[in-house]
Amino acid sequence: MKLFKILFLALFIISCNFDPNNSNYVPPDVNWSNFDELPSLKGCDDFESAQKRKDCFESAILSSIHSNLDLSSIVVSSEINDTIFLSLLIDKSGDLSLIDIEKTDNLIPYIPTLELLVRESIQKAPLLYPATKTNIGVPVSTKIKLPLIIKSN
Repeated sequence: MKLFKILFLALFIISCNFDPNNSNYVPPDVNWSNFDELPSLKGCDDFESAQKRKDCFESAILSSIHSNLDLSSIVVSSEINDTIFLSLLIDKSGDLSLIDIEKTDNLIPYIPTLELLVRESIQKAPLLYPATKTNIGVPVSTKIKLPLIIKSN
């Protein structure tokens, strides 16, 4: 046990003598540019234009959320035709999560479990590729905001 304490003390003393000013490490520059890769998913990378890849990605995400949104048990007494805005996070691992839902005031009286239903549908989204900082090749988290139209039949 005494040996461990002596080694720990020796390591602590050595590490305290580290001077970052004498280090050769140079952190990579993080310059945000139009050449960085937006988040994507299978099939959307086939487009040449960044705008078409973005449109494909947003359309596919919304389509997935909408098709997995189970509103079949919801019965409403009046017609619903409203748009909500989903603030989403695609983390650096490609996992999609809901940050916030905006403009739900008109829908909550009809669909009190709307946020839970949207969260469940987001969990069923397809595999995503995270955004990438191309100058250093590092995946990064991205926030996006998408409109989702809710209509009654």
